[in-house]
Amino acid sequence: MWEKQIKDIVKFVETIPDEAKGAKQPTRAQFTRLLSEPSAARRVPGIPIRMNENGEHKCNPSEEKMTRDFMKHMFNIDSKESLIDFQKIQFRQSVHYEQFMTFWKDAPLFDLDELDAEPRKFFDTLNEKAKHFYPVLQERGFYAWDINEYIGICRIAKACGIIDDKEFDEITDHFVRKAQVFYSSFKEYALSVLCGAMYTFLISNENEKTVSDFIELQKRVISDICDKNGPWTRYGWYTPPEYEWAQIYPGNPRCFITKDAFEKGIDYMYREEAPVDDQDKEEEASEEKDCGWRFFHGDEPDGYTDDPENYKMVSLNTILNMRPDILAFVEAPYDSAYSWDGTDWNKEPLVKKK
Repeated sequence: MWEKQIKDIVKFVETIPDEAKGAKQPTRAQFTRLLSEPSAARRVPGIPIRMNENGEHKCNPSEEKMTRDFMKHMFNIDSKESLIDFQKIQFRQSVHYEQFMTFWKDAPLFDLDELDAEPRKFFDTLNEKAKHFYPVLQERGFYAWDINEYIGICRIAKACGIIDDKEFDEITDHFVRKAQVFYSSFKEYALSVLCGAMYTFLISNENEKTVSDFIELQKRVISDICDKNGPWTRYGWYTPPEYEWAQIYPGNPRCFITKDAFEKGIDYMYREEAPVDDQDKEEEASEEKDCGWRFFHGDEPDGYTDDPENYKMVSLNTILNMRPDILAFVEAPYDSAYSWDGTDWNKEPLVKKK
């Protein structure tokens, strides 16, 4: 059933038209709203219209009470703080996928033998289910589903006054930036939305007809958004005036990259245990310490890697913005090395550059 549903989703997304020639470029604010179009299709008590890319509904006093009651009942959200907490607790699909990727790529985040029997069984079950999606999603995972759902909830919270315009922009900014890193079109985004919806639903319900009906409903929503007058057809994917870097990995660990790799691309990487000096000892708990990753273009000339002037020290998040497909490997143990063959990363014996 899993494989059949995924194949059907892929076939459906292939029918979605590519970005139309002359599609209108959205503003940053419009793009934020466009990312939540699927969730905006659902009716919400107290909000009598479907909020579109051009603005939000502002509830009158009677609508506000109705919408606030809905938010409290459905999500236990009644404040900015509970809205932020809800995201951390509820939207775990992307986190699951990130963790699973490390095992699929033989760079495991942790030792499975450290888990007790029940957590191990739960992890193995979800891992096996999520793995079906990897051939079509790769590192893009289920981010789009989580982004769509959470921005949609934030729009409702703003409509009924739980948060104001400034707070909305601050809370959603991270998710808009993340969408720009992992997707380059609404078509790619739609595939991730549908797969994320399927994974979320299937982890609690495996009745084939119920699942099929749910996925067909999601497809109808996407079809409306992508028809000739739909918002994902009228607008192109947002291109910011300057690149908007996203926080992908927690903290701010540092790493080294050759200037060649920074300018031409990364084709070889390894992780070593970073040397420790007195300053490092004082900052051992710092989020900005050297994590040991070294990145190369792969064909640096003889003597190039001997010169410290040919390296840049950057945040690991900078690397992940450049190459999000490296995310699955960042927790690999010291002395791990990988080379890029044009299609995938391959584990190799470590050959250290000086």
